[in-house]
Amino acid sequence: MSNILNAKITTSSTDNINEYQGVLIINSEESLKIDRINGIVYLEIRGRLVSKKEQVISFNIDSNNIISKGETYEIPFSFILDKKTVQSYSGKNVSFSYKCEAQIFVNEDDLEKLDRSVLTRVKSFITADYSTKVSCYFEKKGEENNYKVDEKHGQFKLEFNPSAILFGILIVGAIYILSIITLSFEFNGFHILPLVIAVILYCYIDYRMKSKKIGNISLSTRNEEHGFNCIIKPARNFSLKSAKIHYQIEEVVVDRRGTSSSTYTETIFKSPIKLLKTRGTSEIEFEFPTNQQPTSLEYGDVTIYWELVITGIHSGIKEKLKCRLYVFSS
Repeated sequence: MSNILNAKITTSSTDNINEYQGVLIINSEESLKIDRINGIVYLEIRGRLVSKKEQVISFNIDSNNIISKGETYEIPFSFILDKKTVQSYSGKNVSFSYKCEAQIFVNEDDLEKLDRSVLTRVKSFITADYSTKVSCYFEKKGEENNYKVDEKHGQFKLEFNPSAILFGILIVGAIYILSIITLSFEFNGFHILPLVIAVILYCYIDYRMKSKKIGNISLSTRNEEHGFNCIIKPARNFSLKSAKIHYQIEEVVVDRRGTSSSTYTETIFKSPIKLLKTRGTSEIEFEFPTNQQPTSLEYGDVTIYWELVITGIHSGIKEKLKCRLYVFSS
């Protein structure tokens, strides 16, 4: 038994950003009256998260058409996506993809000509509303390397160093053991909570002291032709040795599919590292990525952000400071 109605759809981008064109090809072995053909674009989100399928736009492709037996029809169409819609992206833990779907509504008087048992075994199939669907995936990309950094004034924030916990345990533990020896008392389980509090207090004081010595770094940015310029001004008491700076793009995905949520973080791009001055203000220029990378994004359980990272040595320990950037496609 042969297939009665065949349909194929293709979609491609045009020279205009966010504008797309496509062709719907229809062939039938029976003459059919088509009441209408609707187009729908969906955004599909897949990965280590709750999958989503969202309708982005709907439009009319054709209406009141007669498909003659044995003839092939090519029906062109076009649509425009809002510039605020996210770009296609395939990352480590998440992907954003677009699907263009055509719904072909055959006049009810001709439905008996279609054999649904055959159509369910091919790409086109009849749905509950008696329409035939056919679809294809396409990519939505911004203009290559057309990045803009939100020109801002901000502050770098010192990252908490996990090594402080180890030092806290060693210092508090040494004091506790010394107290046992000198004061001649035995270990008691009730001592654990005060010891934990002492370690937390040490970490807090250590972080505050380091923030005063190597924190208070201000940032201002300025867009250039192929990148952006950073003016980094530390406080007078800045004491971070061998200071270096780079920017990176981070992908963060929250997975809520289980009884408890999990967070996955992946660095998807890292710029070349540059040196900072040991004293005074540094002016650093970075180039944008040569290969297409996503701009700043917050979409449900997905966050993609750009950030500047300063690393250096303080009291023999490697420290890190970060400041986020907002990057968009103009």
